[in-house]
Amino acid sequence: MNLIRMPKQLLSVTGAVAIVAFPVYGQTPAPTAPAPLSAIAFFTAHEWDAKLPDSPDGKKMKIHAQFMWAQNRQAIRISNQFVTDGKPRPYIDGLYAWDPQQHVIVFWYVDAKGSLTKGTVKLEDGKLVHEFQETQPDGKTAAFVARVTQQGDKAWENEILARKENELIPMVKVRYEAAE
Repeated sequence: MNLIRMPKQLLSVTGAVAIVAFPVYGQTPAPTAPAPLSAIAFFTAHEWDAKLPDSPDGKKMKIHAQFMWAQNRQAIRISNQFVTDGKPRPYIDGLYAWDPQQHVIVFWYVDAKGSLTKGTVKLEDGKLVHEFQETQPDGKTAAFVARVTQQGDKAWENEILARKENELIPMVKVRYEAAE
């Protein structure tokens, strides 16, 4: 190969890749969810609010949930806040990703008190079943199951159950709606 011609060929190939790689200004292709994460991609469509019962002293409470694609679109970041009478305070921050070894969606998050939660997500009978374990800062653990059911494009329900031996004990059920 002629070494003098190689830089021109390399430049031509690089230029062609640049033209293909960058869309025309003002046109952005619609992002698609990677297949392994498509079951949970709806989380990223909105910010979400779940109204909670008023506190004992009458304060209005809710959870504000945000799910955002990581820049590489191989993970979804989660950041939730408790909001009491309009004042937010940190709740959890974490990540969903595909584990190619287990062939399952995995997640991890840490709450504001330092508890670490990690688990898996599988689609079963139209519900996203989260099997997870929470480890508190003192090392104590507890196991849970959450069943997330999408309800149209602007709502979903989260039912959380505690696992005690072979029994599931209902703890809470909340409905998330697209935030205004």
